[in-house]
Amino acid sequence: MKRLLTMFCALAALTGSPLFAQDNGAAMAEVVRQLRLTADRMEGQLPASDIADMRRQADDLERENKLGAFSASSAPPVSKRAAERIAAEHGGRLDWLDQHPACVGYGWENYRTFRLASGDRDAERDVLCQRAFGNYAAYMAGQRAGDFAGSDALREAYDKAAHAAVDFFERRTGG
Repeated sequence: MKRLLTMFCALAALTGSPLFAQDNGAAMAEVVRQLRLTADRMEGQLPASDIADMRRQADDLERENKLGAFSASSAPPVSKRAAERIAAEHGGRLDWLDQHPACVGYGWENYRTFRLASGDRDAERDVLCQRAFGNYAAYMAGQRAGDFAGSDALREAYDKAAHAAVDFFERRTGG
């Protein structure tokens, strides 16, 4: 399970923020390949459900990569209102929850399928992380479709839900 957590951390580091307009498509394809190889290697060492989750996540990431989710062209234009406030509060990042341990392993790409499988397995925490990243996924889908009308509301909803997840995590861990 420690290897799995390490892999998710590496994945989060590779995907980076869509605001930085990097073309990570090739790197993401390599991450998908490595995730599948790791699932194959770990078969028999991890529960079958964990292996199935790894393969599902690889499929989800591959699908998103084919849609251009990690390419420079998918970097959305950023409005100044909510984006400036959120970025100012979180070191320049709109997707700041990616960097927080409250929802480690979660991302807007995998929030539908990922579940905490070790450590603090709390259903409420899962729901809070899913809600936050669901809002960010909706924001990104709108940006890719060219629908910018709801951008501020979705960013605000993400930020509010992310704060709720962090607050819950900090109450649970005392941190």
